[in-house]
Amino acid sequence: MRWVISISVTLVLIAAGIYIYARYIEPELLIIKEEKLVTQSISIPKDTLKIVQFSDVHLGEDFTITDLKRVVERINGLKPDLIIFTGDLIDDNKGFTEVEEASVLLGQLQATYGKFAVYGNHDHGGNGTKRYAKILAAAEFKLLVNDNQYVTLENGERIHLIGIDDKLLGTVNIEKAMEGIQKSNYNLFISHAPDVADEVTGYPIDLQLSGHSHGGQVRIPFVGAPFTPPYANKYIKGKYTFEENERMVLYVNSGIGTSQVRYRLGNIPEITCFLISNS
Repeated sequence: MRWVISISVTLVLIAAGIYIYARYIEPELLIIKEEKLVTQSISIPKDTLKIVQFSDVHLGEDFTITDLKRVVERINGLKPDLIIFTGDLIDDNKGFTEVEEASVLLGQLQATYGKFAVYGNHDHGGNGTKRYAKILAAAEFKLLVNDNQYVTLENGERIHLIGIDDKLLGTVNIEKAMEGIQKSNYNLFISHAPDVADEVTGYPIDLQLSGHSHGGQVRIPFVGAPFTPPYANKYIKGKYTFEENERMVLYVNSGIGTSQVRYRLGNIPEITCFLISNS
């Protein structure tokens, strides 16, 4: 009988420990995930090009302006050449009031060749569409909505940045977004929803950056992520390659904040730093 009680107590303590970790510890962590990618599409100056991605901040009650300040400091510490935000800045637009503070902090982000972003579903939700655009404009981010823009590197090579509207609540036009892109450029495709990857493998994409899934947010050992949002069911976390387009790499960022369920397990909030080189 004692062993039954002992096992029961142990299981209760384990469950309590997992709860505390998932609710109060892991959501407060922040890691820099480094990914090295090789390209032959263009010649990279200074050996390495540094692209930093962050995603799914979900500013609100659980992720505050103070937390965002820490993110900005960590990103600037990486000294990025490009910064990409893949959407979902504010969790609940109706209840969020610190718009100016968010703009100021995002405006402090610095990158050699600029800062780019796309809409996430939460950015449209709660009548947030215009507010999100104003925040990014004030912070000197270029918001890509079914269009593209190139930046010229110091050696004359070009990176073409292509961004689409949110798949869930926006109006996506991939064909329009791809107008004018060239195989001879490095083509960086930005979509909040990762599963859009299957719709763009026919284009000369080098790198797709996405978020939305939060990596599943809660991952159960030996099971994986039991719940993922629409358009993040196939590609959930990390790096993917494609047989039909060997040039293309998809990376799904696990995000920074939480939404719906205020827990993280097996998905530490991340900033991703891509080191692009020719070898």
